[in-house]
Amino acid sequence: MTFTVHQHNDRGGVHRYTSSDLNSVMEFDHVIYVDELGDVHEGTMNDVVFPPSLCDDELDTYGWTFFTYGYSGQHGYNGPIMHNSETIAGSLAADILAQPGYYVALVSTYTCEGWHEAIGEDIPDDCDGDHAEGWAVAYREKA
Repeated sequence: MTFTVHQHNDRGGVHRYTSSDLNSVMEFDHVIYVDELGDVHEGTMNDVVFPPSLCDDELDTYGWTFFTYGYSGQHGYNGPIMHNSETIAGSLAADILAQPGYYVALVSTYTCEGWHEAIGEDIPDDCDGDHAEGWAVAYREKA
């Protein structure tokens, strides 16, 4: 499967990629738009679309939902948070290219309390802020 990237930013240009390249196109916190043809538009086609933040397994911006439910290869887990070693490839990449809308890859962070609830480990004595563990893809329909 191939797709075209249209860059609507200072880099400009149109480039052809395969679905296995989607991981390199979707940088963290970088919103892309997938159109009805499965082409990827960097920048947001003149729409003002800001990425949500992901903390304690929750997205903080209305209109965004998790796209990555069920894509993780982690044994016994089908939630939205992907393991650090997983990538945007295979069926995840194909499904993103098949459904028009906005997408963004996000780093999953946890507060000290959220870490204990989500990961199940004790809160470290020296916990002094957010911890990054895993990532997810969020989706938003074009308005």
